[in-house]
Amino acid sequence: MKKRLGPAERLYPMPCALVVGGTMEKADTLAVAWINVMSSTPPTIAMGLRETRKTLELMRETGTFTVNLPSASLVREVDYCGIASGHSADKFAATGLRLVPGAVVPTPIIEQCPFNIECRISGEHEVGSYRVIFGEIVETHADESVLAEDDAIDMAALDPLVYIPGLREYHRLGGKVADAYTVGRELLTE
Repeated sequence: MKKRLGPAERLYPMPCALVVGGTMEKADTLAVAWINVMSSTPPTIAMGLRETRKTLELMRETGTFTVNLPSASLVREVDYCGIASGHSADKFAATGLRLVPGAVVPTPIIEQCPFNIECRISGEHEVGSYRVIFGEIVETHADESVLAEDDAIDMAALDPLVYIPGLREYHRLGGKVADAYTVGRELLTE
């Protein structure tokens, strides 16, 4: 039997990304779990941010942002970036996270994060007290240490940090279960 839990902002697990807004000279970052890919043509990310965020202010100034996927080893730094305000704290000084220039947009990427995505803001939509920001992906970067054959990402090497809402916990991903677009073929009838 299932128990009804009512409407809730929960999906399990949620990615845990560090989003950067601004430039090399003036930047801020925040931890974002409400983020995902929305389209492949053009490649687009969407995320929900509170209007009060310093990072959002900087994103609007440049029209760009970066999404930086941390490994689980950066859990303390990620959590800090989610609870500290960019209006009163220098998150990069406090955490030791280093910015390096992006290749396409003026917003930098975080050097310690093994996977980075550069985006241009392509839209914004108000939803309650949040803004859904859409960003067209214009470049991606991966540390060579997390690349497998054919430049695919090796999940074990990436060791991505994920957030578990409700419990307010961070976790690692488990191992591979099956090959996508293959295992379901066993149920296809033609």
